[in-house]
Amino acid sequence: MNWFGLETCDRAPHGLWSGRSVADFLAQVKGWGFTALRVPVSPQVLRDEGTVADWAQVGDPAYPTSPYQGLRYFLARAQEAGLYVLLDFHTFRCDLIGGGLPGRPFDPSRGYTRDDWFQDLRRMAGLSLEFPNVFGIDLTNEPHDLNWNEWKALAQEGAAQVLAVNPRILVAVEGVGNRSPNGGYPAFWGENLTEATDDLGLGDRLLYLPHVFGPSIHAMPYFANPSFPRNMPAIWETHFGHLSGRRLPWGVGEFGGRYEEQDRVWQDAFANYLLAKGVKVWFYWALNPNSGGTGGLLQDDWRTPVNDKLNLLRRLMGQ
Repeated sequence: MNWFGLETCDRAPHGLWSGRSVADFLAQVKGWGFTALRVPVSPQVLRDEGTVADWAQVGDPAYPTSPYQGLRYFLARAQEAGLYVLLDFHTFRCDLIGGGLPGRPFDPSRGYTRDDWFQDLRRMAGLSLEFPNVFGIDLTNEPHDLNWNEWKALAQEGAAQVLAVNPRILVAVEGVGNRSPNGGYPAFWGENLTEATDDLGLGDRLLYLPHVFGPSIHAMPYFANPSFPRNMPAIWETHFGHLSGRRLPWGVGEFGGRYEEQDRVWQDAFANYLLAKGVKVWFYWALNPNSGGTGGLLQDDWRTPVNDKLNLLRRLMGQ
């Protein structure tokens, strides 16, 4: 699952204000059967800039006030809990999140350059040497402001930075948005891998990791088709499922929703599709109940599970 907060200007995993510690949350996650977390981060944490929100110590008095040491603390607790971590470069400035994600890994006009991105990717890869439970680096979250050719070239450059530090780590590459051919089906940000046809020269270090959502997030035209949800597998196949036929590894970096009404129908259909494709790597969005479009796997008290969602995900776990 995803657990966010370290990519925001709070610089800490959300929910600690509820009186629970990082270790307490992770024990609950592990008890549900999850094996890995996707953890969004921003350069402000990687570069130890600013301060951690003071509520972080409410539930976890040991949580550091240093943003970077807080990330290291989180990774250490995850390692102790036996959980793998995929570090996600989510945004190059934490203050851009509320106004919409930038859709590209860097933007010199906003004070963050290609070299800055490379440095931060190397920092993330360096953490994987210190914490072997960090199994992968997600190069950039939802690069929707780029077309596939632009993003492919940047992903290859970014991957080279990561693998120069740790040649054994996995490199996750998301899809783009709708600035590239999408088979005639509008794609969610990060979903569109229609033009992906090769391993980017990364061999077995590559993991394609599209994001895909349902009606909770945006009313795509195909959700209103009379054949919904029977029409969805062909759309998913166009956007990313075709990678299986090319023997290219893929999973899902984000999916989820309110799991009510039409969104419930969509999630059930998507789970069936993943099972039929034999997909074993996926990250649900999110643990956090404060995710506006999707809600979380926890209710608003940050303690009580949303059992309907967990039952769905247990199907994907083979439980």
